[in-house]
Amino acid sequence: MNTKQTTKKKVINPEALAEEIKWLRGVANGDRQCFQNLHERFKGLVFTTIYKVLNDHQDSEDTMQEVFAQIWQKAGMFVEKKGKPHTWITTMARNRAIDKLRSKQRRAKLRDSFQEESETMEQTKQIDAVTDVYQNERSEVIRSAVMELSLEQRQAIELAFFSGLTQNEVADQLGQPLGTVKARIRRGVTRLKEKVKRKL
Repeated sequence: MNTKQTTKKKVINPEALAEEIKWLRGVANGDRQCFQNLHERFKGLVFTTIYKVLNDHQDSEDTMQEVFAQIWQKAGMFVEKKGKPHTWITTMARNRAIDKLRSKQRRAKLRDSFQEESETMEQTKQIDAVTDVYQNERSEVIRSAVMELSLEQRQAIELAFFSGLTQNEVADQLGQPLGTVKARIRRGVTRLKEKVKRKL
């Protein structure tokens, strides 16, 4: 049994094609009506092309505006022999969407990196605070002060500073949210310093 594979080719309306080329030339010369005509014809296609990349309605709307701003600025760069207006515009839209996606990903990585660094710095400060107390005060006073903390604070501090666990690991060990563990450690360190000062 013979099967024939048929591929559908998009039928290009010669009149529509000529019209689009004429509009692009008009835009290159600053013709706002030609720009409006292009916008009306291609806005749906441009939005769909962008949305397939970004998958976000608002970002796609914003990027579509940027693409049409590019068309207004770069219409003179369109070369008829190299392709059709449809191809030129959708390529521009796709490239702009990809640039926007990469930019969002870079910002997300920077934000995550900054947050991680901030948390590390905060924990370092807390460790330094405890270290200062231990270096400057007698060990028996410190042990006594630690034992006077609430059970929750004592557990968190012992795991973080004596067992060397990270705050995330302490949270896992205690089965508590990270924010709760951070608060316990912070309050515990403050109370520990106060107790040691009072006893010496």
